Amino acid sequence: MQEKHKRTSPRERGKIEKQTHGRKNSRRMKQLRRRRRRLIAAMLLILLIPAGGLLLFLNLHPLFLKDDTIELELQGSFDPAENIRYVFGGNADQVRTEGSADLAKPGDYTVTYIYKKYRRSVTVRVQDTIPPELDLHPYTADLTEEITPEKFVEKVSDASDVSLRFQDPQKWDEAKEYRIGIVAEDASGNKTVKDTTLTRIKDETGPVISGADDIEILQGKYVDFSSGITVSDDIDPNPSLDIDDKKADLNTPGTYYVVYTAKDRSGNVTELQRKVTVDENPEWKEKAVYLTFDDGPSENTGRILDILKQYNIKATFFVTGNNQEHDDMIKRAFDEGHSIGLHTYTHDYASVYASEEAYFDDLKKISDLVESIIGQKSYLIRFPGGSSNTVSAEYTSGIMTDLTKKVLEEGYQYFDWNCDSTDAEGNNVPVEKIVKNASSADSMHINILMHDTDAKDTTVEALPQIIEHYRQMGYSFKALTPASYAPHHHVNN
Repeated sequence: MQEKHKRTSPRERGKIEKQTHGRKNSRRMKQLRRRRRRLIAAMLLILLIPAGGLLLFLNLHPLFLKDDTIELELQGSFDPAENIRYVFGGNADQVRTEGSADLAKPGDYTVTYIYKKYRRSVTVRVQDTIPPELDLHPYTADLTEEITPEKFVEKVSDASDVSLRFQDPQKWDEAKEYRIGIVAEDASGNKTVKDTTLTRIKDETGPVISGADDIEILQGKYVDFSSGITVSDDIDPNPSLDIDDKKADLNTPGTYYVVYTAKDRSGNVTELQRKVTVDENPEWKEKAVYLTFDDGPSENTGRILDILKQYNIKATFFVTGNNQEHDDMIKRAFDEGHSIGLHTYTHDYASVYASEEAYFDDLKKISDLVESIIGQKSYLIRFPGGSSNTVSAEYTSGIMTDLTKKVLEEGYQYFDWNCDSTDAEGNNVPVEKIVKNASSADSMHINILMHDTDAKDTTVEALPQIIEHYRQMGYSFKALTPASYAPHHHVNN
């Protein structure tokens, strides 16, 4: 018997379809989840690859700078740290540099930044782009003055050297006002041009001489007739001055005139006569011998003082600071009525003639020493070697010309000599020779050069004969004062 097929009920069919659909949805969800995971993994991979590359790049290039070319103005400032933007894994303080830029010279310079093993170079370009700053003023000149651009400049400044020139050079040789263009150009070619005026005038006014007042002096006093004299002119900054004092005999009482003649570059001349009255010096009425002793004090100073005391005569001692164990002789000489003069502290030519300042520093030392011993300042000077010495030229050219004027301006009087005993020629010069040379003068006023160091025993021995010679000749013996006759040698330096 043939088996009959079962029929599925709609309910069962619905159940079966539902189960089948559920299984399909489950499979689809699993597939979606797998796809989502693969997508996320892919996206992460996409993200991780650049990030890793970025990290690798940052590790290889950890230093970020603002500029690879830094432009600076000449004479400006440069701080390499200011060009650092970012440092990966560190800070700017850990960055060092090699190389530098010369901010005083235009050009391209290389500066290398170094962070750990990383190096990066930049170009520092120093340039000059700013033109000079120029301020001008009007200028007035006579018809003889040479006109240059510099005469119009009130102020000029730039980071580099500046040259000046006229924009349109001319002769400007007429007495009138001109418009002048001045060009200021720096070393880099930057230019500034400004205008001003030049006024040319015909100068018909002579210079003005000041300080030449009439003077009255004592016979024998030296006067520097150039001291205190000034010459000015309304146009010429350097007018010439000529002083004619040839007719002024300062050793003879009377009235004299010193003629001052000033001349400017336009040829205008001003002449001024200065009246000089020379009064009689009572000290000069009689024949006098001034015995002077240099380079002491020493043991021989005491022996000389004994002789002077024996003859009841006065002398002058030009002392140094070289033998201070005998400074008591300076005090004794002063107390016994003798004059104390200044012969420099060291008597070292190289030192005292090194400069004008050096001389006066040395002079102050001996002046202070003498004042501390005798209680008063001395204004009597004798230069080492005398004012005519030439050895000073080995140290300072022209110094004696300056010193002989300056000491007089400072109130001192310097004394050379007009009779040389020649005892400076060496030690133990024969007595006979010293006597002969020291007794050879017959002037109204005789200043005898001698020395009282320890080595001058023969000078001490010769002294009595010298004194007796001049006594027989009718001379008196006097100590020097600032008003005494002062022989001055011809200055050779």
